[in-house]
Amino acid sequence: MTLEVIPPVATHTLADDALPIVFVLLDGLGDLPGADGRTASEAARTPVLDRLAARGTCGVHVPFGPGRATSSERAHWAMFGLSDVPFVGRAALELAGVGLPVPEHVPMWHLALRKGEVRDGRMWMTGRAARSDQAIADALGQKIIRSAASREHHGVRFALIPLRCAEWVLVGHGATSHEASDTDPLFDHVHPWMQPLPLAEAVAAGGTRAREAARTAAALQSFLLDARDCIAGEAFDVPTTKWASYVTGVPSFLDVVGVPGAMVTSSAMYRGVGRLLSMDVIDLPLDLARPGEDIAARLEAARGRPGFVHVHTKATDEAGHTKNQAYKSAVIEALDAGLEGLLDLADSAIVAVTGDHATPASTSMLHSGDPSPLVVAGPGIRADAVKEFGERSCRQGDVGRLSASELMPLLLGAARRSCFLGHRPGGFATLALPVDPPPMPLTPGSAKWTSPD
Repeated sequence: MTLEVIPPVATHTLADDALPIVFVLLDGLGDLPGADGRTASEAARTPVLDRLAARGTCGVHVPFGPGRATSSERAHWAMFGLSDVPFVGRAALELAGVGLPVPEHVPMWHLALRKGEVRDGRMWMTGRAARSDQAIADALGQKIIRSAASREHHGVRFALIPLRCAEWVLVGHGATSHEASDTDPLFDHVHPWMQPLPLAEAVAAGGTRAREAARTAAALQSFLLDARDCIAGEAFDVPTTKWASYVTGVPSFLDVVGVPGAMVTSSAMYRGVGRLLSMDVIDLPLDLARPGEDIAARLEAARGRPGFVHVHTKATDEAGHTKNQAYKSAVIEALDAGLEGLLDLADSAIVAVTGDHATPASTSMLHSGDPSPLVVAGPGIRADAVKEFGERSCRQGDVGRLSASELMPLLLGAARRSCFLGHRPGGFATLALPVDPPPMPLTPGSAKWTSPD
């Protein structure tokens, strides 16, 4: 007997049913367990995020693997799908973030004036400038420009571009390498003011790369020591450098990902990320006193945006830096109330909540490589067994452990926008099926590119 299989009659016509993505980033969300064995997220009462977890799929986000502590800017670069694009450096992001043009093909560093004290033959950092020190810092900056920045150092002429109080971008005209180590200790209780050294990978490469890295390090050292001499005895007397940057041909978010991108921001660094990647930037002042109302306003600004919109709050990170876990839990509870709008957004969009890194509230570590809870919800998302938002519960979810570079493909797939591997609708190998690849020109002479022949 032969079984006849009759194909079903099509019930609908195929159409583009891609969904927008609302990605909420609670900066520094991850944590270490406190005295009661719970992290700040686990100890917080989060009914909204719990409801989202119950209707979605969960996991944990560990940006660069267990134990690998990271900065926010590097995590975001990878989360936004740019893992294969050389990172430009935070000094460049800060410059773009304050609305100034970012020079290309020239090394840059972030320079800050610090207060120092010599102990045991080393310079230790003892303080930073406050906003009330603006006039003093401006005068010191001018003094450095008239002295150390007025001459060449190993063939490099340095220029200072103001950012904010006692902070500048230091541009090395005549240098061809930015591969020199930081002089800013960052961890003041561990390291003193440090000597700039050529990076080991540049030295190992040999040849011109090694020579230019060594020249850059020598030029930085000469400039910083001269600057130190000309402001010795002043209120802020130690110039420190970090966040080496070099910008050349940065693609847009649309080029790399394939869909339009937007950011709801509150600080220069995040504005800089958005501007450098040609994303729409909606900047709202951060209200740390009312984190719930603040995040609710940010969600409202994100509504109706096509493609991908990133909603960021620094409140959790700032709370972690207080080293008071109860306070961090209270901030997470306030944010949870402000995130109630995600529940109805998840009816028509893919919504996701996680952190970019862990900011422990119980140790001296600035950041750590511990996981942040992650939830993804929206139309078509298959719910897993997780019912609560927190590190231990979320790691039992179907998503498992994700790195930063895996996050965007996950969200794009959930949004029905995955690009078919091997299919190339455009010059860039986009992560998403691009929204508007160049159509074939139907009239002579209307092509958008010119043949090299």
